[in-house]
Amino acid sequence: MIKFFRTIRQSLLVNGQTIKYLKYAFGEIVLVVIGILIALQINNWNEAQKQNRLEKSYYCRLLEDAENDKEQIWDFLDQCKARLKSSNQALRLLQRDKTLKEEIGIEFSKTIRAIYAELKVNNTAFEDLKSGSNLNIIKDKSIIKSLNNYFNKIETNKSIIKVNAEHALQIYDTQKDLFLNGRIEGLMSLDRLKDNMDPDVFNSVPLDKTGSINNPLRG
Repeated sequence: MIKFFRTIRQSLLVNGQTIKYLKYAFGEIVLVVIGILIALQINNWNEAQKQNRLEKSYYCRLLEDAENDKEQIWDFLDQCKARLKSSNQALRLLQRDKTLKEEIGIEFSKTIRAIYAELKVNNTAFEDLKSGSNLNIIKDKSIIKSLNNYFNKIETNKSIIKVNAEHALQIYDTQKDLFLNGRIEGLMSLDRLKDNMDPDVFNSVPLDKTGSINNPLRG
């Protein structure tokens, strides 16, 4: 094709048709420029398609992480509700004239069960998105703002939960005499101890399942 165009140009020059030659050369330049513009347009379109596919991929990953977080948070809330229920029941037992060590001990044990359970949010997609210039891939910037707010709130709530857990355990541990406040009776009633202790060891623990809790605990 190039040889063909060169032949035409040489023929025009040889025949002294300068004006036609210039017109032809100009037309050839225009065709080249148009070709370049078309190539750039196609390249830009391909790049835009690539960015759109990447954006959709991030949306899918972010949604998957959010769904996993949602499931984990519901499980965490169920644990909190269970501990709250046991705390209320323990308070009811303490208001009785007589409370068995075993029943108050069981409720006390439930109040601190999984108290240090930690929310481990899925932020791999978001961290990957923040690296380099990937944030520009997301066209809707309000999504980035919402994600930042979400992860900041999670970290704040995790700090509050940790402080409250430490405070609760400090209060729980002030009852030094485990055999007087029913903690031993409560712990020994849990399946995880029954299943993992040899029968002779389990039976050797001096339990007082019919005894009442000591008065200082009520105060």
